[in-house]
Amino acid sequence: MNLLLWSFATLLAGYFAIQIFREWIEKRKMAQLAWLIGFFLYTFSAFGSAWAYLSGWDETIYRLWYVSAASLVAFLGAGQLYFTVKPKVAHLFLLLIIAITAVMMFKALTVPVDLTVLQEAQGEIGGAALPSEVRVFSPILTIPGSIALIGGALFTALARKSKSGLWIGIGSLIIAMGGTFTRLDLPEALPIANSIGIGLIYYGYALTQRRSVQKANA
Repeated sequence: MNLLLWSFATLLAGYFAIQIFREWIEKRKMAQLAWLIGFFLYTFSAFGSAWAYLSGWDETIYRLWYVSAASLVAFLGAGQLYFTVKPKVAHLFLLLIIAITAVMMFKALTVPVDLTVLQEAQGEIGGAALPSEVRVFSPILTIPGSIALIGGALFTALARKSKSGLWIGIGSLIIAMGGTFTRLDLPEALPIANSIGIGLIYYGYALTQRRSVQKANA
């Protein structure tokens, strides 16, 4: 069941990523680039989870999966900042998390992996098979990313009465609940919550893009 659920999450997020990629190719805006990277990382993260249930963890896929899972919220948060603050601030945030993610990726690809933990694991294992020098980057990315994504979305929803912010905020909160499902030993609920959450985030993003087109044509 987990394999099917994560496979569905992969296809869903991949579809959204392709739609954003088409928009980015057409307009080449930094905001779209931030959302594109975030959705691509989410797609790969879901793919890695599906692969783990299909045939166990592959060492290379695990390394890339961990970085993707740890950094995707930061890029989605950067995308939300483009709807919340001045572009210069969002640009700086995006460039900063790109740099941090690049360093994390280098570390993740070069440090040894605990193959015993990897081979015994079933499903999501977080950073259990990686040393602390890689795991230390996760909160550096997820904490400010979550603040930017959830806080920025709720701010635009409440202060600006933005429907897009409301949907992005709700979707973000649903995804954030994923860790709770894992701790409650409900692994099947995790991909379901993630699929619903990423769907609502994309819907909020699409509303913003639609409004931008309407303003341009007015």
